[in-house]
Amino acid sequence: MRVTIHQPEHLPWLGLLAKVAASDLWIVLDSVPYRKNYFQNRNRVLVNGRPTWLTVPVTAPFGTRICDVRICEAPFWRRRYRGRLVQAASGTQAAHRTEGLLSVIDAAPPAGSLADLNLDLADYLLSQFDVKVPTVRSSELDVTGSKSELIVGLCRAAGADEYLAGPSGRDYLTLDAFAEHGIRVRFFDFDHPTYAQGHAPFVPCLSALDAWSRLDPAKLPPLLSGYRLRAS
Repeated sequence: MRVTIHQPEHLPWLGLLAKVAASDLWIVLDSVPYRKNYFQNRNRVLVNGRPTWLTVPVTAPFGTRICDVRICEAPFWRRRYRGRLVQAASGTQAAHRTEGLLSVIDAAPPAGSLADLNLDLADYLLSQFDVKVPTVRSSELDVTGSKSELIVGLCRAAGADEYLAGPSGRDYLTLDAFAEHGIRVRFFDFDHPTYAQGHAPFVPCLSALDAWSRLDPAKLPPLLSGYRLRAS
């Protein structure tokens, strides 16, 4: 079984959706510390042709695990968030079908879990790209350690014999640790596709929401096929 392990990004980009689609199981890495000003509580969309952040305010003292981060009910954040999302979809093919996505935001309870919200949004986007891969949260598995020790432990807990790593894994993974337990490591390199955004030049690495809003549903799954798997 091939697994990938990745933190629960907010409104994930195409590369994460593609890595999940290429796997048999996504282990959601929510047991590690929250990273401030990264992609765990925000992501970018195009508004009037300019990359713009969609952000969920959170309460996360230093060292808080991602699974313990709570949404902070700052004044009017949901109204601002909804407004920017609607702006981003304005004039696109999805302008008339944003309510399903907005309902996920509205359903998040006050002071609710950021990880829960992120996974609900990821599930919504994965379904739009016709991806059906089960998930398990690392916080539900009795595994400790860091870096390679943690990843190997999670792979073993899930019964994996292959780990699909992102390209940055080349910099920190101890491959011998995987080999000792009969786990093959393959690296996932994603070739970002281009599509009509209505503006030039093309802006890559936005939330997958951008492609979802601009393309016919039938054209979404092929966007996730542009990747290469490289042996360790």
